[in-house]
Amino acid sequence: MCSIGEDDFGDEGAAHGMVPESLPLGIVLSPGDCNKCGVASSQLYKLNFRTAECRDCFLAYARHKFRAALGAAKILPRNAEVLLVLDGSAESLVLLDMLHFAQTQNTFKRLHCNARVVFVEDKHVQGHDPVDIDALKNLSNQYAPFEFHVIELGASNSAEPITKYSRSSDEKNELVQKLQKLRSLTARQDYLQQQRKNLIASVAQQLDCTHVFEPSISVDLATQLLTAIALGRGGSAALDVALLDDRLAGEVKLLRPLKDLNEQEIQFYTHAQQLKPLVQSGSRYGQESGPTASLQNLTSAFVANLQQNYASTVSTVFRTGDKIAINAHPDQATCDHCQSALDSELSDTLLAIEYSRSVSEAGVALYKNGADLEGLAKQRLKTQDGLCHACRGIQSELESGKLL
Repeated sequence: MCSIGEDDFGDEGAAHGMVPESLPLGIVLSPGDCNKCGVASSQLYKLNFRTAECRDCFLAYARHKFRAALGAAKILPRNAEVLLVLDGSAESLVLLDMLHFAQTQNTFKRLHCNARVVFVEDKHVQGHDPVDIDALKNLSNQYAPFEFHVIELGASNSAEPITKYSRSSDEKNELVQKLQKLRSLTARQDYLQQQRKNLIASVAQQLDCTHVFEPSISVDLATQLLTAIALGRGGSAALDVALLDDRLAGEVKLLRPLKDLNEQEIQFYTHAQQLKPLVQSGSRYGQESGPTASLQNLTSAFVANLQQNYASTVSTVFRTGDKIAINAHPDQATCDHCQSALDSELSDTLLAIEYSRSVSEAGVALYKNGADLEGLAKQRLKTQDGLCHACRGIQSELESGKLL
């Protein structure tokens, strides 16, 4: 029987969950015997809630989490065409290394899929120095025979092979101009996240890939869940943190095979495999503005504090997202921007908001009964340009123009 989750207790039991824990113990540099295989090692890895183990045992444990996430759900068909999203972070390099290892095993253990890699260049949006192309080419050689492609966020609609890639001019692209029209950082970060997902879906279709691997780990998913609820995306919050997200265009399926790994395991894996991230951690758009600059930054700081002091609570938070779902029917209309189910017909809360707004704007005296006001509220919800509640919030932040 698979024992994944028993070492960190997952969301079951967790009697220790609300007890402040010490900081990660880190890599034990002193030599000793591995508590799992008993072999003497010059360097032991000590994870929280696990005994110290050698490099080989730790790598086997971490890679088993990756394979178990895909195997337990049986959602990756044999010989599927997979697109791996590389952003230069430690998490994306770990995912790349794990996938490459899984494809170089013998026939019995091999993960049977055809993988391509796309690096999303976002220097136009982030305003930082571009990633060294030579470093990307070195990765391409190291992880052959994977095909490496590069695409600039907002500057191009097609991915180019890394051997033929040349950067475009530094002129501001359409995406940057749209971001500048949004008044708040919260709206800009939310809009950028949805645009990035749409871009990845279009690249996957261009490269004939049916599945996309995203390098999100447990702390990222816990942050995403709380952020989605705060932004009014509660109806689709479950898909934002689930292993499988099927909202992308062209029936492309987004998978998160690292969802059960935490920051400490990522740190240890990069050390064990001597991986060098191409970007600094915490380099997300708008992060430099401080923890109170947006809802996303504030939520991220809150979850980071939980991770440091109550690590098991973070696991419980993101696993709660799997239990949230809406009663949507197959023919449910979707948002034109984020492809989530339109919540205008699913949420009594949104109807109540529009009902109150109708009363404030029109006045009760103009209507004979509450049914007339409710009908007006329903009509207003249906005439919202095909956008969900959260995307309408982004639309309202635009100083001029339309969201789409």
